Amino acid sequence: MGSVGGEQIPLGIYYIAAYLRTHGFVTSVTDAEALKLTEDDIIKEIRDFSPAFVGISSTTVAFHRALTTAKLIKETFPNIVTILGGPHVTSNLEHAMSFEAFDYGVLGEGEVTVHELLEALYEDKPVADIKGIAYRDSSGELRSTVRRDYIENLDTLPYPAFDLVSDINLYKPPPSNYKTLPVVNMITSRGCPSGCTFCDKNIFGRMYRKRSAQNVFDEILFLWEKYKIREIAFVDDTFLVNKQRIYDLFGLIQKSGLFFHWTCMARINNVDFEFLKFLRDNGCWNIAFGIESGDEEILKVIKKDISLEKTRQVIEWCHELKIKTKGFFIIGHPLETLDTMNKTIEFSLSIPLDAVVVTINTPIPGSPQYAEAHKYGSLDTADWSQFNYWRPVFVPAGLTKEILLEKQKEMYTRFYMRPHILFEYFKSLFGRGGIKRLKAILPSLSLLIQSKLKRI
Repeated sequence: MGSVGGEQIPLGIYYIAAYLRTHGFVTSVTDAEALKLTEDDIIKEIRDFSPAFVGISSTTVAFHRALTTAKLIKETFPNIVTILGGPHVTSNLEHAMSFEAFDYGVLGEGEVTVHELLEALYEDKPVADIKGIAYRDSSGELRSTVRRDYIENLDTLPYPAFDLVSDINLYKPPPSNYKTLPVVNMITSRGCPSGCTFCDKNIFGRMYRKRSAQNVFDEILFLWEKYKIREIAFVDDTFLVNKQRIYDLFGLIQKSGLFFHWTCMARINNVDFEFLKFLRDNGCWNIAFGIESGDEEILKVIKKDISLEKTRQVIEWCHELKIKTKGFFIIGHPLETLDTMNKTIEFSLSIPLDAVVVTINTPIPGSPQYAEAHKYGSLDTADWSQFNYWRPVFVPAGLTKEILLEKQKEMYTRFYMRPHILFEYFKSLFGRGGIKRLKAILPSLSLLIQSKLKRI
C-alpha cells in the first residue's frame, strides 16, 4: 500500500515489489491516495488480490492514515500479516509498534529485509535473527533486531516495478514544475553526507551510495521506450554531489541521441558556473536548492554548511544561464527570532529566485533537532498528523505559533506579489498546459491578493 500520491510515484515501495518478484513472490502495489480510494475500494483491492502479507509505508505525518488502514485490514482479514515500513517506524519504533494492527516493522532500507522476513514467515521459521525488524515475541513483548547494513551496490537492485503502477499519468508535479509530459521521478543514489540538524537520515543514512552512470542511463532508456517518458525529476537528496558521474551519465545520453528536460534538487556547494552551463546544455531547466535561512548564525546552528555569499552567487549564475531556481526556506529554527526571520525574507527577495517554498520547522523523529528540541523551545507531539511542515509543532523560545504562521504568510506574499514574478506566472499560462496551470494557481493567487488587500 503506497502512502504518497499525486505528484510523485512512491518509488520505495515499487523497489521492494520489484525485489520481491526477483525472488519468486507475486506482488501488487496499491497507491490508495493517488487513486483516491475509499475504505470499500481498499477492501476490494485486497480481496481481489488475496495476499498473505500486506506492507504499508508511512511517514510520521501519514501515520494516522496508515494505522487506520491497518486496523481496517485486520478487522476484515484477520489472517493477513501486516508489515509497517518507512520513516516513522524506523525513527519512532516504540510508538509505531505499540499498535497491534501492525504485526511487524521493517527498519531502514526495505528490499532485503522484507524479502528475508517474508521467506521466514512463509516457511514458518523464527524471525529473531533477521536484521532490521521489529516483532513481538511469544509473550507479546516488543523486540527489535540489530539494524541491517545499507545496500552498498545499488546497481544490484532491479528497477522499480513500473508495470505495477496503475497509471503513470496519475503522477504529475504542479503545473509550473514541468515542461513536458509524461514526467516521472527517479532516484539515482541513496544517503546524504550532509549534517543538517533538521533532517532524519534513518532510512538511507549519511553514507552516499550511487548507481553507476550506465545503470541510470539504462533505466532512462527503458522509461523512454516503454512508457514514452519525456521529462525526469531526479529526486535524490544530492543528485549533483558527484560531478564525474553526471558528466558520464549525460555523455551516454548524448551518444544515444536522446534529449529530455529534467529537474533536480542540489546543494549550493555542489555547483559552479561551468558545471551549471553543462547541465543547462543537457536539458536541466529547474534546480531546487535548500537555502533554509537568510541569517548566517542560524545556518551555523542547523549545520547547513553554506554561506549566503555562495548562495547569492549560485542563484545569480542560474539566472544568467536561464535555469529556473526554487529556494527551500524554513521558518522557526532553534534560536530563531523576529530579526532572523526578517533577514530570511529580505534575503529571498534580494536574489533572483523564480519560486520559494517556505515551511515551518518541524523536528522529525530521528533528526538531531527532535532529540534537542526541548532545549530551544516547546515541542507538541500529541498529534503526529500535525508534523506536516505547515503547522507549528515546535515553537522557538520567545516566539509563538501565530508569529511563525504570520511570517510564513508574509514571506509568500512579498515574494509572489512582485510584478515580475506575477508576469512570469501569467506568461506560462500561454504555453503548453496553460489552462491546467491557471486552475492550479488560482486558489493560491486569490489568497495572496486578499492578503495584499488587507495589508493595504
